[in-house]
Amino acid sequence: MTLSPRSGFVLWLVLAGIGLALFFTGEYRDLPLPLGWVGMFLFVAAVWFSVAQLHAVPPSDQEAQVAPGEWQAWVGVAFAGAVIVALVLKAEMFLPQLPIHRNPEIGAAGKSIGTLFVAWLVLAHVLKQRWAGRVQADERDARIELVAGQWARAAAAGGVVVIAVLLGFSDTERLREFSYPFIAQMLMLALLGGLWVEQLVAAVLYWRDRKE
Repeated sequence: MTLSPRSGFVLWLVLAGIGLALFFTGEYRDLPLPLGWVGMFLFVAAVWFSVAQLHAVPPSDQEAQVAPGEWQAWVGVAFAGAVIVALVLKAEMFLPQLPIHRNPEIGAAGKSIGTLFVAWLVLAHVLKQRWAGRVQADERDARIELVAGQWARAAAAGGVVVIAVLLGFSDTERLREFSYPFIAQMLMLALLGGLWVEQLVAAVLYWRDRKE
């Protein structure tokens, strides 16, 4: 039985989701198996094969109804959300009072998170190539980008304010538990939260505009 390019693309996306699930939960199970690394390998392989299938899938009328900006926004929601979840789950690794480059656990976590970013960039680039020769941005896209950017700045600023309040009103003993790498991690999460909000707002605005 031979799968069509479109069915193959969906299948590889499902496998990518399974890989992410293993990546997020595998390292926290009491099993003598490197499920976290297995999940990351499966995710990366699935993304690459999804890219290959995406080239083979002929454009459809349904796909043409969705603006390139909306496709990119939904992809951004998924990947930015995955990075945020990964950082939250690995936040405890930043608590030791050690520089990041001297903490081997952080180095391993950083490689995994970096792989997510690379997979995101590759898929975004392939999508742009798929729409080559098609108008990818107009006045509507500029308006949505402006509104989404305003939400992103508000979300990032709100995250920084929460961190400042947390540090400013914490007792001295509590502050000693927060290492500088951990504080840096919280600031990075605030920025990534703003990015995720930007992608989500853009995707919702595109979707709502398409349904009207």
